[in-house]
Amino acid sequence: MSIYSLVESVFPEYKLTTERTLFECDFYDTHYGYFDEITEQYLTSLDMSAEDLILKYGFEWPEFYTKVGLEAVKTRSRPHEGIKTWKDVTYEYLYYFGDSCSFLDSDGFKFFLPAAVFHYLARPDRNNSFMDSFVFRLDSQWGKDVRFFNDSQKDFIVKFIKEHYDGYVLWASLY
Repeated sequence: MSIYSLVESVFPEYKLTTERTLFECDFYDTHYGYFDEITEQYLTSLDMSAEDLILKYGFEWPEFYTKVGLEAVKTRSRPHEGIKTWKDVTYEYLYYFGDSCSFLDSDGFKFFLPAAVFHYLARPDRNNSFMDSFVFRLDSQWGKDVRFFNDSQKDFIVKFIKEHYDGYVLWASLY
């Protein structure tokens, strides 16, 4: 069974709906507000325009995401990133935004976790440091997130942790 088929069998495709994306969480991590929550009062206090939040604040986003961020902050709306299912999440996306997974709600985390696991397993020779953030999230927020995973997903997560992060996640040894 291929890695893709394995992850797909445990985490079937479902749509990203109202959950925030990692890109939105990355912005939130910097500004303590999402694109649609930035007010004129906040901009005035920073003495910046909405565009300045993206162009002058020092985000090191790829050009596509800079454009998406500019549009989102100008319109004060959620960005349209073209991510509909976890299969749409690219390695580059996780590379840039994966460290913000701690700001996702549990449904959003469940949405992005299979993509992170897939890219981690598919190409172990790459810089997969984003996975450390996902594992830290699993360790620190498992009590909150666990109810969002079914039994086969929990088993998969525990096996993944034991095989790749043995000793790092203490609760995994309880399973």
